[in-house]
Amino acid sequence: MSKFGIICLLFLVFSIGNISLKSQTKAVELPMKFRDGEPVVEVMVNGKGLFLFAIDTGGQGDVRADISLVEKLGLKKVGEIIIGDPSGKNNQTADVVGIDSIKLGNLEFRNLEASTRDYNRRSGMKVDGILCFELFKNHLLTLDYSAKVVRIEEESLPQANGKNILNFENPRGIPVIKLGVGNQTIDVHIDSGNANGGFVFPSERIEKLPLASEPRVVGKAQTVTNIFEIKEVKLKDTIRFGGFEYPEPTIVYPGPSPTEGNIGAKVLRDFALTFDQKNKRVKLDKKMWKEDPVVAKNVNPAFKDYVGQYGDRTISDDGEHLYIQRPNGMKLKLVELSKDEFKPEIVPNARIKFIRDENGKIIEINVLNPAGTWEKAKKE
Repeated sequence: MSKFGIICLLFLVFSIGNISLKSQTKAVELPMKFRDGEPVVEVMVNGKGLFLFAIDTGGQGDVRADISLVEKLGLKKVGEIIIGDPSGKNNQTADVVGIDSIKLGNLEFRNLEASTRDYNRRSGMKVDGILCFELFKNHLLTLDYSAKVVRIEEESLPQANGKNILNFENPRGIPVIKLGVGNQTIDVHIDSGNANGGFVFPSERIEKLPLASEPRVVGKAQTVTNIFEIKEVKLKDTIRFGGFEYPEPTIVYPGPSPTEGNIGAKVLRDFALTFDQKNKRVKLDKKMWKEDPVVAKNVNPAFKDYVGQYGDRTISDDGEHLYIQRPNGMKLKLVELSKDEFKPEIVPNARIKFIRDENGKIIEINVLNPAGTWEKAKKE
């Protein structure tokens, strides 16, 4: 799925197969890995594996298979599906394959049908497929980001209390809640597949809200069918959902939907989220995310020259690569082009140049942003 949520639409020439579930226990816990900020678990497919599948609460249907898995397991085509994003533009047709079983720990889902395409167009961990929201429709699904655990149970949540247990709607098979923004409300998807975003709003909403900063271009986003420029801006208002508040948050826009917003990993990672689809409730236990300590494998002393603070940009390293990050922004890996010149891996048109003085000491950074403007900042 893309950074802001790919959605499958309109099944063709096939009907969804029945799903049965067998379990030896009433609860299963699996270690949660991460593809950027997207939760990933290990599963068995047709008795083989282990394979890595992302969990996407913003994805419609039950399961999706990467084309590499289709080839590896020889999965047979059973139909076709039209795929796209909520804009409805440039929809495409993709194959649908049959899967006999997917097993998560002791839980086994059988007789599945999966849409297929390349789910590894972006950098980072490669996955073999996607587990979508409706796969867990008969169970409690907990994504505990802080504990790095995925839990599946045969229980239900208590009644909504408007604080940490909220009602949601799922008109298209994905969870949608009401978000308060100042004196307005907006429907937003809870989207674990949005790996790098926090709050994502449609453009028409931004135009009606008081802003605390000027919008700025931060890159481009790609859904299954479209590429669009993305911007971020700081709001003067406070965002509220349940008993949680976010004063003057940074918003990314536009999202893939022209009418609805999106809550992604940068917000969700501070919670243990439990979804009860039978009763349309979600529980949010706030725990606060803690980054894993970075362990350098092969320390490169040359990075010492670059690492530091340049205005609101931070240059850091993990011993193997350099990274650039702004407050509340994505941490972008840098690719070296030549001495003192780099590009962000996922924003290939941007450029980062480090400027040295007559003694060879780095004193400044020059950044060519996606809008074609050079931004300069002294090293602190």
